[in-house]
Amino acid sequence: MTELLPLPEPDPQETLARLDSLARNHLLFFRLEVGRLMLELYFGSDPERYHSQDPRKPSSFATFLAQCKAELQDLGLGETVLRRCILTHLAVQSLPPEAVARLPFTHVVELSRVEDSATRSLLALATLNNQWTSRQLHDAIQAVRAGRWIDGDPAPGLQPLPPPEPEKSLPAGRVLNRIARSAEELESLTGQWRQLQGKKRAVPRKAKPKRRSCA
Repeated sequence: MTELLPLPEPDPQETLARLDSLARNHLLFFRLEVGRLMLELYFGSDPERYHSQDPRKPSSFATFLAQCKAELQDLGLGETVLRRCILTHLAVQSLPPEAVARLPFTHVVELSRVEDSATRSLLALATLNNQWTSRQLHDAIQAVRAGRWIDGDPAPGLQPLPPPEPEKSLPAGRVLNRIARSAEELESLTGQWRQLQGKKRAVPRKAKPKRRSCA
């Protein structure tokens, strides 16, 4: 029996990273192909046809979604997912290829919600340079929509705006002192109000009109 030679011990983190890359790239490629296929079959690969709100637009896509709803759900491709695939496919067309190859699918979905292609590309590169999470990218997109610059740090590169600082809590002693002072002030004001209510305000009497004598 041939003795098996020992194999080099794989690095668990490297294995996990490679599995993550395979899963991410496979999912992104699959969803992009789904979006491309739906756009080609039902909208002639024309983005304007997809986005059109014209009521006369053919409803073959809606008919397909209705007739095959159960089968699509079994594939994990319900209407929401299919529409997201189409939007993601359209968004990727304007992104740098090197960025698409490195972005996770969740980040590409977030970028698909940005209408301006130049801003979308800027945010894609900023995401890679700063290793933003999908939540940080979402916050940056919201900041851009609100007209705010997304760089919250003077350091090189683009950083997402920092979250608002939580209100600082006061020491227990200072809180109790404030409560005591507020109680004293309230008691003093209550006493003054009672004194004002107890005083009768002098109401001036109206002068009686003089009687005129009849001639």
